Amino acid sequence: MHELVFETNAADTDEISDDLINLGALSVTVEDAHSNALSEQPIFGEPGMPLDIQAWPRSKVIVLLDDTTDPAGLWQRFCSEDERFTTAIVEIRKLCDQDWVAETQRQFSPLTIGSRLWVGPHWATPDAGLAADALVIRLDPGMAFGTGSHATTQLCLEQLIHAIDRRRDERLRVLDMGCGSGILAISCKKLGADDVLAVDIDPIAVTTTRDNAIANQAEITTQAAAEPIVGPFDIVVANILSQPLKVLAPALARLVRPKGSLLLSGILARQAEEILEAYRPSVQHLNPLGVLQEREGWVCIGTRE
Repeated sequence: MHELVFETNAADTDEISDDLINLGALSVTVEDAHSNALSEQPIFGEPGMPLDIQAWPRSKVIVLLDDTTDPAGLWQRFCSEDERFTTAIVEIRKLCDQDWVAETQRQFSPLTIGSRLWVGPHWATPDAGLAADALVIRLDPGMAFGTGSHATTQLCLEQLIHAIDRRRDERLRVLDMGCGSGILAISCKKLGADDVLAVDIDPIAVTTTRDNAIANQAEITTQAAAEPIVGPFDIVVANILSQPLKVLAPALARLVRPKGSLLLSGILARQAEEILEAYRPSVQHLNPLGVLQEREGWVCIGTRE
């Protein structure tokens, strides 16, 4: 296979991508040409947030072609249809054969949380030095968020261990709002929670969580977010995004029993104060909220014990 690589200042990169696909490209990837530089800037916001920038000031376009497509010929046809690119510098790269399965698997490293929890895909082997009583959870990459590699997932797992351990002698009900792959819900059940409810707006996530729970022999309940959620819960955890968290503030707070634990993540450090402001009016029945941990620019907000 081959790749065509070029840069552009044009804002209509979606249309450019469609044109290339119509000419025979297998795929088109558009990246910030200044990625990993000081001039890099994000353009994608969260649901419900207006976008101030519709395209990067300069984009890198990577076009994937199969072996039957002549890269130079496709580029010539593309330039004949869009004269903006007749003087553009284009790079043609030959892609060598690779074991793409092995390459993909290398991207997903197992995660160990303290001495209590090991999370990894089915092809990984737990560390030899792992404690004999450590909990092992198998999660393969899939269509739902959550393999343990993201800082927000790690923060939530660490805080859930503390919250469940503090209530070791109690019967615990836990709600995982926005369950994704089910990693948090499954971990709660493995750590000793009695009843765990996993909820998501995405039906694929609900199905994925159910399948992962069965594979890990964790008896949890799953449901769609549109169905009524019956509280209260001893622990409510939501690892989603700041905008949905703000919208859900009154509802999530009501689902936590008095003096229960509320854990929130998917929040950038710079967003922490606005999340705290959104929740303060609704959490008078809980211990004070604050930033519990920060990692890689992300925070976990929760009730202080």
